[in-house]
Amino acid sequence: MLKKLFVWGAILFGATLGLHAGTVSLQPDEIVQLRALLATNPAAAKQFSSLQHEATRALNAVPDPIEKVITEGHLDNDPLKIRTMESLGDMDEIEALTWTWVVTDEARYAAKSREFMLAWAKVNQSDGDAINETRFEPVIVAYDLLRPTFSETDRRTVDDWLRNKANVLWKDHRGLTENWFSHRLKIVGLIGWTLGDQTLIAETVDGFHRQINSNFKPDGASTDFYKRDAFHYHLYDVEPLLTLARVAERNGDNFFDYAGTNGATLGSGVAFVVPYAIGEKTHLEFVNSKVSFDLKRAKNGQGEYRPHQWNPHESIRMFSQAAWFRPEYGSLAAKLAGQPGETFFNWQMVLNTVLRHAPEAK
Repeated sequence: MLKKLFVWGAILFGATLGLHAGTVSLQPDEIVQLRALLATNPAAAKQFSSLQHEATRALNAVPDPIEKVITEGHLDNDPLKIRTMESLGDMDEIEALTWTWVVTDEARYAAKSREFMLAWAKVNQSDGDAINETRFEPVIVAYDLLRPTFSETDRRTVDDWLRNKANVLWKDHRGLTENWFSHRLKIVGLIGWTLGDQTLIAETVDGFHRQINSNFKPDGASTDFYKRDAFHYHLYDVEPLLTLARVAERNGDNFFDYAGTNGATLGSGVAFVVPYAIGEKTHLEFVNSKVSFDLKRAKNGQGEYRPHQWNPHESIRMFSQAAWFRPEYGSLAAKLAGQPGETFFNWQMVLNTVLRHAPEAK
């Protein structure tokens, strides 16, 4: 026991002077709080242990970057999509390696994560497809944590790669509404705040306001919900905006409560799901979808696109994200996860505890 306390004490108080991460991930004092939480709370430590296990395995892995991510508009049995999904396994490894470095301060994890990021930065190119590019969220968050540890040359390589992604995404004319635009805003915004690029940040803020005005009904339902007749797509619309809204608030902008001209807010988009999540209402998914590709996927054997009763468990991630803004959503997510009363039932809830809110979000 004394040895364990000594090790955690070293992790908590040692070598924090080199930590200079930002609001997209954690700031240095928040990292100290995270380490303290994991040292004292078994439930929180359990969530970290799975990340550490994956990170340790990844130390022996070889990066598998792909030039073009190909997922959107392709069926699950398409060889191009299969190859992409194999390659995207690197995103999970980068995430696990980086958080394990943050918690343990062991340089080998940081070095391996940098190796993965540089491999992708030198090979991968954006095609402007927001649904493909949304997969890079874990890399951007990890880079926000690790960026100060890169050499000047390597940092410029990754900076240029990410900035090009954001610029290509913003200039692409496909999907300027609905869930496509939510994912575009998320990636452009995360890159903007990570790099301190004021042009990208300004574009994101303006784009978010337009998205709330055009994409949500007064009751909080997204246009995706009516077009696809599915909570699957409503969640896919809301979740990236919650990721973005958290970072925006940490930088002084209140996105969660920003009201469109019809009174709709991102918060109302979350609240719209509650009656269905608690069982007061039910919904049959995809019965009246107006998008032909949904039917094509259903005929391809992808059961999640066939008409079926929506499962409230699918909203656990969204409510876990929303719990940072409204803690009561954490209790709902815990119940849906089958762990009523538990605070730390996933890693997002662990991070929620240490992520600081801006004193006066506008």
